[in-house]
Amino acid sequence: MIGNEFIEDLFFLFRIKQSEDALKYIKLSHAQRIEVIEVDRVLQLFNEIENIAENKFTIYYKNTEDKEVAEVAVSIDYYQLRRFDDEGIYRKIEDTDNQIKYEMSEEVTDYYIVWLYKKMFEKFPIKLRTEMTQRIQRVLNNRSNMRYRRNENDDGKEISLLNIMRRAADCISLKVTKQKGSKINLDDAIDSFSYTYMCNMDSPIKMYSIEEIIGILNRRQKAQNIDFEAPKRKYNSNLIDYYNLAVSSEDPFISFISFYHIIEYYFDDVYREQQINTLRNSITSPRFSYKDDKQLFNIIEKIIKDNRLVRENGSGNEQQSLNYVLNKYIYDLDDFKQRLSNEELNFYQNNNVSFSTGDVIIWDKEKDKILKAISNRIYKTRNALIHSKSSKKDVTYHPYLHKTELEKEISLIKTVAEYIIENDSVHLM
Repeated sequence: MIGNEFIEDLFFLFRIKQSEDALKYIKLSHAQRIEVIEVDRVLQLFNEIENIAENKFTIYYKNTEDKEVAEVAVSIDYYQLRRFDDEGIYRKIEDTDNQIKYEMSEEVTDYYIVWLYKKMFEKFPIKLRTEMTQRIQRVLNNRSNMRYRRNENDDGKEISLLNIMRRAADCISLKVTKQKGSKINLDDAIDSFSYTYMCNMDSPIKMYSIEEIIGILNRRQKAQNIDFEAPKRKYNSNLIDYYNLAVSSEDPFISFISFYHIIEYYFDDVYREQQINTLRNSITSPRFSYKDDKQLFNIIEKIIKDNRLVRENGSGNEQQSLNYVLNKYIYDLDDFKQRLSNEELNFYQNNNVSFSTGDVIIWDKEKDKILKAISNRIYKTRNALIHSKSSKKDVTYHPYLHKTELEKEISLIKTVAEYIIENDSVHLM
């Protein structure tokens, strides 16, 4: 992206037009014509940030005193911090031993604001009319217009482009300034501050996506049916609690694990049921004879093999139990596929899960192979979420790197969970 393209995207986002004399830029806000000024300043900042370092959502630069600064967007508890400063969000802490200064405030630097919009346009090309870009334009425009009306004075007929961007983004940042002579690593300082803040405030601080920073979450939404009828079936209340937690959370990690709890709820029962059926089928076969030692030994050997990975409490191997649950409850695969959109079906068929090596699902294969692939994809992803062994970094979930990818897995496991809840229900009487 070059500077002129960036300015064009900003004009498109905020509906800014060039005036008739071609020397002014005009933004319409509730029938008001507001002159947009200092466009060249934004272009200058854009060119300057091309030369600054970045890591995830942190940028690094030198301030006017030639001191090293790291700045990162943070999520904070507004109400807690308002107690420290009634005029706004501001907190400064100085570490004189390590010669580090921490500042958390609404005064986000010009560098960070311009960098943030650049990253947003790279991820969501604003001129592509998708559901997400339309939401971004609607929300940021409304936010900017509302704050302009709230803050304008009697002769407020102009506003800087940077001010429009700042008001719309509504961002809070943590700035860590390293005094000359300090040997502290800025990334280490940010991590240390983040943990100290969370420990003391009992509130999260880190952000993992552009959508979080600009306050526009990419919520998982499907078509809603507001005309649903009265329920006709009784559902397991324990599973309903897990389902409620899953759909209420904005964190895909919590949603995935909560849906998985629904699936694993019947692991023990289904595994034991399968073991009993294996034994029953063997001893009731017309070719079975209790006098045949070889047949008896084959049955014993089969049971021993199936129980090789059984836990001491009598429940079965988890992945095998998952296979059994899917085969028991998903008996209408065509209906199952209809609950997923064509886009989702194509995604699961053409993409594995990078952070877990979760399998692709070839939908035109035999039913048992499809269910096996669904099982493998879900189980491997669950393991990547639960385990964080240093020896298995390649198959471990990292929120910053993988949160968006995990969001795409929610629809699949949600559909599986719904199948279990519904097919385990009974008529409401």
